Amino acid sequence: MKKENKAQLLDQLAHYGYSLMTPQVTARPEKVLEALLRQDEARLLEGFPVVLANALAGENVLAWENKAWTPQKVFSKEMANRWTVLMAVSLLLFRLFGFEKNSQARALKLLKKYPEGEKVLEGLEKDFAGSGTMALGSLSVSVERLKNSFRNYVVNQARPGELQEQKEALGLELLLSELFTVRQKELLAKRLAGRPLTKTEREYYYRVVKKRLKALADDRLHQLARRLVYS
Repeated sequence: MKKENKAQLLDQLAHYGYSLMTPQVTARPEKVLEALLRQDEARLLEGFPVVLANALAGENVLAWENKAWTPQKVFSKEMANRWTVLMAVSLLLFRLFGFEKNSQARALKLLKKYPEGEKVLEGLEKDFAGSGTMALGSLSVSVERLKNSFRNYVVNQARPGELQEQKEALGLELLLSELFTVRQKELLAKRLAGRPLTKTEREYYYRVVKKRLKALADDRLHQLARRLVYS
């Protein structure tokens, strides 16, 4: 993107919640998002979920939500792939921080416009649960920075009630990380969502994960933990 256009993009990002400088210009959110897709700076790409969250939080319908619109029709193959990854990452962030259900549903519906959208989402879940990097074509972005950016620009800007819910969701995620591996958390998520487990997953769940859950559910263990932590 040309330098003069990048300055305009920075103004537009600020308007949609990703304030890298003072806002001056307003643009349709999907236009801002499309401009972000063309960037090769991680700091700007990290703003995609932030802008999308703010765009979906209102009642306005995005042009992307038009029934006839698909990423394959308007983007190059590379940009369509990048769009799909960023949409999937955005949805994972919405879920992690307990973002409103309507926005999650709209994001998922958009993601499904790409034939492999749900497959991409599943493929990213493991990387997203960690703190490494995520590939966007030839560019890698930090998962931890994506989470921090979303927390700083969206979660911390939420209304008090929403913020409390989001903090609780994040707190639970952090506690689970202390007790379960990434793979074990994936199995817990599948069980909570009512998704079927494979034969191997089911055997591992009952052999390892459920035993740990039973121990955590025991009142005696709760009392012991409280005595040791607060004594």
